[in-house]
Amino acid sequence: MRTLAALIAGLVIAVGGVVLGVWWAPFAAGIAFGIVEPRARFAVPGGALIGLAGWSLPLAAVQLRFGLGPAARSLAAIMGFGHQTAIPLALTTVTGLLLGLSGAWLGSAARSLVASYAPVDAESTE
Repeated sequence: MRTLAALIAGLVIAVGGVVLGVWWAPFAAGIAFGIVEPRARFAVPGGALIGLAGWSLPLAAVQLRFGLGPAARSLAAIMGFGHQTAIPLALTTVTGLLLGLSGAWLGSAARSLVASYAPVDAESTE
């Protein structure tokens, strides 16, 4: 239950940050999720989901409201892909995914590093 709540909070922070112009918000949300989630096998894919949703949900909202056709065609032409609009859109969502994934990996690695240096009381009976 705590993992789901942390995932939803990370999604809200990432999407809200990107909407407000903080493009790196999925990275920060991924770090926080990686620190909160003790299992790396859930933290890293969850962070990737946070990053993917953090950039694709605002992109989908802009598409529904204004349409991305002209901007995507211009960006594709600048990148040298002619008028293939799918390439810049795919690269945009992959960038968000990688931001969240790398943030969650960093948070999870930092958590395991700090946990490995925690003092251990060998004589404790508890």
